[in-house]
Amino acid sequence: MQLPDNILRAHTPTLDENIKGAINDKDMPRRSKWTAWCDVAQSVTGGLLAIFLFCHMAFTSSIQISKDLFWNLVATSGLTFIGGHPHEWAHVIFVGLITLLICIHGLCALRRFPSSYHQCRDMKNHVRLIHHTDTTLWAIQIVTAVVLLICVFPHVISMLTNPSGIGPNLSGVHAYHDGLLYTFIFLVAAETHGLIGLYRVLVKWGIWSGEREGLRKAMIVITVLMILCGAATALKYYSIGADQVKLGTPAERYVPQNPWYDVNE
Repeated sequence: MQLPDNILRAHTPTLDENIKGAINDKDMPRRSKWTAWCDVAQSVTGGLLAIFLFCHMAFTSSIQISKDLFWNLVATSGLTFIGGHPHEWAHVIFVGLITLLICIHGLCALRRFPSSYHQCRDMKNHVRLIHHTDTTLWAIQIVTAVVLLICVFPHVISMLTNPSGIGPNLSGVHAYHDGLLYTFIFLVAAETHGLIGLYRVLVKWGIWSGEREGLRKAMIVITVLMILCGAATALKYYSIGADQVKLGTPAERYVPQNPWYDVNE
């Protein structure tokens, strides 16, 4: 039996009643603040990791200019200017901090991952149904996150366990043994995930107040440029590693011609 209109529409809820569901705050159960803190932690760590991607690209791409430049940057990050010899613990601490950020970011983001086949199916149907650009970007982030989960830990573990292997020749040999396919998949996933995440952080927290379309276009252009730059850099390291292996000197360290620091042997 349907209620008469005069009863059905006797009261129009106000905005506050719509938001609160016409329930007094005192009657609502106290909710945990952990969800909000996880949201903040996910955005902060994601933003820091996105900025790190730019720094990492500049650092590794220095090999395109010269082996000497990359060697000197590695020496600087290893605090060689203190005592005249590299401090490998500095690399371990820095890579460890980045790994910690990755772990925190991943754990905070897991609560938004589809946890069953049915949820994956519903997400896929939802993306196809509404044709919303930001929702599609969110789905792409989930896919790239799975790829990064597979690729990122072998990458950081190799640097944590062998920090002395960071250098023009040894990094090249490492890239050669990893193979171009693994490197390219890792590169595309990392840059795509990071730039989409940076876009979402800027929009979500009101840091970007302009049109989203312009920001999305800038994100796509920067992502493509980062992938192209990273691909050229990966090819450079691969060729260096291939040359070292071909010469039978895969463990030979590079000796700089123009070092910034006097290194004590």
